[in-house]
Amino acid sequence: MPKNTWVGDNLTDVKIKNRSLVLQLLKKRGPLSRIELARITGLTQPTITNIINDLLASNLVREIGPSETRTGRKPILLSVNDQAFYIIAITFTRQGFSIALTDLGPNILFRRDSRYSLLEDTDTALLELQKEFIHVLEYATQSLSLILGIGVSAPGPVDTETCTILAHSTFLLHRSLDLRKYLREYDLPIFMMSNADAACLHETWCGSAKEVQNMVYFMVGEDVGAGVLIDGKIYQGKHRKAGEVGHTSINIFGPRCVCGNYGCLELYCSTQKIVEKAREIGWFGGEPYFRSFLERGEQLTFRHIVEGAQKDNEACVQLLTQLGRYIGVGVVNLINLYDPELVVIGGEASLAREFIDRPIRQVLEERLLYREYITPQLLYSRWGEGCDASWGGITRA
Repeated sequence: MPKNTWVGDNLTDVKIKNRSLVLQLLKKRGPLSRIELARITGLTQPTITNIINDLLASNLVREIGPSETRTGRKPILLSVNDQAFYIIAITFTRQGFSIALTDLGPNILFRRDSRYSLLEDTDTALLELQKEFIHVLEYATQSLSLILGIGVSAPGPVDTETCTILAHSTFLLHRSLDLRKYLREYDLPIFMMSNADAACLHETWCGSAKEVQNMVYFMVGEDVGAGVLIDGKIYQGKHRKAGEVGHTSINIFGPRCVCGNYGCLELYCSTQKIVEKAREIGWFGGEPYFRSFLERGEQLTFRHIVEGAQKDNEACVQLLTQLGRYIGVGVVNLINLYDPELVVIGGEASLAREFIDRPIRQVLEERLLYREYITPQLLYSRWGEGCDASWGGITRA
C-alpha cells in the first residue's frame, strides 16, 4: 500500500512542518476547505483551524468563497494568496543571465536580461549583474518589505549551501563564484539550485507532476542534465552534485568533453551541438536553408531548425530525428537507473516535440531493459524554452 505523503503530525513541536504541509496542499491541490485539509493530512480540526488562522493573519492564504456543494452548510474554500509576497529570481545560462521580480504564482512582474557577448570581461559581467539587480529593486520600491528572498538557478555544478557557481563554461573565466559576495548587501536570504533541479521542482508545483512522488526531469538545451525527484524530494546526493546525466559517457572512444570525460551525452544531444552541425552542413554541405542564414551573417538558432522542420526541410527533420534518438538513449539510462513514475523532457529541445517524440519512443522500445513489462510515462514540459532559460517555467508577463 503506497505511503500517504500528506499525513501530518499533531505535536506542537512540528508546527512549522504542518504549516508547510498545508501550504503545499493548497498550492498543489487548492482551493480546499478546512474539512478537506483535515481529512487529507490527518490533522485534527482544531489544529487545522489554528494553522489557517495564522496563515490568514500573515496574508499567505485567503478565503475565496463557499464550495459548490449542493446540500448543507457550504464550507469556505481556501487558496494561497500568490500576490501576498514576492521573490527575486536570477537565472544563469551559457548565453547570459536574467533577473526578475515574481509573485508566488510564479508570474514575472518585471525582468531584466543581459548577454555575455555584450560584456567585456568577468568584472564587467559582475557589475552588470549588480546593476540589473538594482533595477529590479527599484521597480519593487513600494514592496521591498514583501520580498521573501532571492532564488538562483545556474548550470551545474553549483554549491547550493554556499550559493557558489563552481564552474561555468561561458560566464566568468574563473571557478567558484560566490554570489553572496555580490548580493549580501541587500540583506535577503539566497537560495540556489541547478537549472535542472529548479525546473524539476517547478514541474511538481505548476506542471505535469503535481501528484508525482518519483520522477526525472530531463533538461535538454545548451546543457544537458537531470533533476531527480525521489519520494517527493529533489535528490542531490552526498555532495549535492547528482543529476549530471549530460556527463555520462555513451561513447568511450568519442570526443573529449570539457569535463575530462570522453563521449559525454551532452556532446551529442545538446541543442548547441545540433546548431553546430547545422552550421557545418550549411558551410560545407551547401544546404541552402542553413547557408542562407550564414551568408546573411544572421545567427542560426535551434528555433530556426525547428521552424525549418515545420516547413518540411529534410535536413532539419534529419537533425531533429537524430537528436531524438540521442535523447532516447539518455531517457533509457535514466529509467534504468531510477525507475521513475514519470519522465518529463524539458528545456529548449521540448520545442521540437513533434519531431523528436517518435525517435525517442523507438529507442525506448529497442533498448529499455524492462520494455516488455513497463510502459514509461513520458511527457514534455509545457514551459518549453522557458525551462531551458531556467525560469523553471515562470510565466512571462
